[in-house]
Amino acid sequence: MRKIHDRLAYSATDLVGFLECHHLVHLERAVVGRHLTRPSRQDPVLDRIGTKGTEHERRFLDSLRAENLTIHQVAGLDTLDSSEQVTQGRNDTLAAMRAGTEVIYQAVLLDGRRLGYADFLRRVERASDLGPWSYEVWDTKLARHATASAVLQICMYSDLLTALQGVAPEHMHLALGGMERATTSFRVADYAAYYRLVARNFEALLDEAGSVFPVATRPEPVEHCGVCRWTAECRAQWRADDDLSLVANLTKRQRHALHAIGVTTRTALAEPTTPLPKHLDGSGHEALARIQAQAHIQVHGERDAKIISERIPPARDRTGALVPGTGLLMLPEPSPGDLFFDIEGDPFFGSDEIDGVDYLFGVIEPGRLDADGHPAFHALWAITDGTVTSDAERRAFETFIDLVTDRISRDPSLHVYHYAPYEPTAIKRLAGRYGTREAEVDQLLRRGVFVDLYRAVHQGIRASVESYSLKRLEALYGFEREIDLRDADASIIEFETWLETGEGTERSDLLDQIKGYNRDDCVSTLHLRDWLEEQRALLALELGR
Repeated sequence: MRKIHDRLAYSATDLVGFLECHHLVHLERAVVGRHLTRPSRQDPVLDRIGTKGTEHERRFLDSLRAENLTIHQVAGLDTLDSSEQVTQGRNDTLAAMRAGTEVIYQAVLLDGRRLGYADFLRRVERASDLGPWSYEVWDTKLARHATASAVLQICMYSDLLTALQGVAPEHMHLALGGMERATTSFRVADYAAYYRLVARNFEALLDEAGSVFPVATRPEPVEHCGVCRWTAECRAQWRADDDLSLVANLTKRQRHALHAIGVTTRTALAEPTTPLPKHLDGSGHEALARIQAQAHIQVHGERDAKIISERIPPARDRTGALVPGTGLLMLPEPSPGDLFFDIEGDPFFGSDEIDGVDYLFGVIEPGRLDADGHPAFHALWAITDGTVTSDAERRAFETFIDLVTDRISRDPSLHVYHYAPYEPTAIKRLAGRYGTREAEVDQLLRRGVFVDLYRAVHQGIRASVESYSLKRLEALYGFEREIDLRDADASIIEFETWLETGEGTERSDLLDQIKGYNRDDCVSTLHLRDWLEEQRALLALELGR
């Protein structure tokens, strides 16, 4: 959002942002009015996505050049920081359209308050005000499938294009990422009505009377927060306001229902001045009790300046009998051969063979000791001769399955522990991708060999944390990591850096760093299992078992 010739203009990104978060719209309006400064968010993952997107756009451009098409690049797109430069870009685009250029790269589309930057306009032999030809929008997207936001963007570009050439394009197109480099096309008429509805509602919000600043709306957590430049500011506001958004596992529907009865802060939920109703919209009595208990432990943990926890009473059926396989009761008895497993994956990796790669399978085997007397650690890399290949990924997967199968033959009661469902999901995907070890994987899954400790925590433990990630819980069982990586995203960036680094010590050090991080995850999972076993034993005493 910006001022062009003293008039507020919005982009397709602003339109998509409006669907995600109305607060974002008001923040951007305040920036345009010079009441706020737009923050610069430093996020290596988002930077990596941007770099990959640029590479994908350039590959598509090269494919057009390979077709010997005439291509006109609109100059200075990266420096369109003034109204005059935007107008110049729009005039350059229109001149290329009038000349009948086959492809216009980085087109600037401006119509009143709407501003669009289309990756490509491609000529089609359909008459318009330009002559016996017209143009259709092509946009490159790194995603492997078309998203609703991407379609909305090209709808806007197509509508802007209509104003320039006097006729609506029949189709609009996305050049997608992934190894298939698929293209997908849409009939403009099929989506035009929805686009116009969204645009009307957005512009009505922009035209609302009232002060632009102070911003009247409050931030709410939405999926867009993951890529929004305002995330840090919104989180700071939630903390200053003691907002309900800080309560772990609280749903959007529950939050809105609590707001409707005047409960707007975490403390008010934890310590209500009047009893809460037995039911809320979207929450029965038990669900409401759970979220209130979660808020209560977070408030008290913060007051005590430490992470505290409590055991959640196990589920019972209508007869009052304990429900087996739930909460802490889902934990199997420990066995000497138990394994602790964690995968490192890179969703950004792409080649002509695979999209995304699981590049490291880490396994801690506490029943066996290495030369230093530590639990044996197996690091199975999807790397051959300094590069990632599908053959290497397949071999790493097979080696892992063979290791588990061998250990089960020695200790049939062992289990493979992991945290969150990624690991078994990846194992099933890889067995299907390569058509190998399918019978073995099927047996492991049927026998319940994989044990998800996240499910045990989620059902059996309540802690004073805002999210139940493994790293957030480690203070409960006193685990300290040897490798200081921020989170799994950091390991992805390290691996991407390794992919781009040449030979030398630095490249080897990156793999050592990732290996150390993976080992920490496996050891942390081991410590968590042991701590949960202690909690289960205490629970058994409480139950008189």
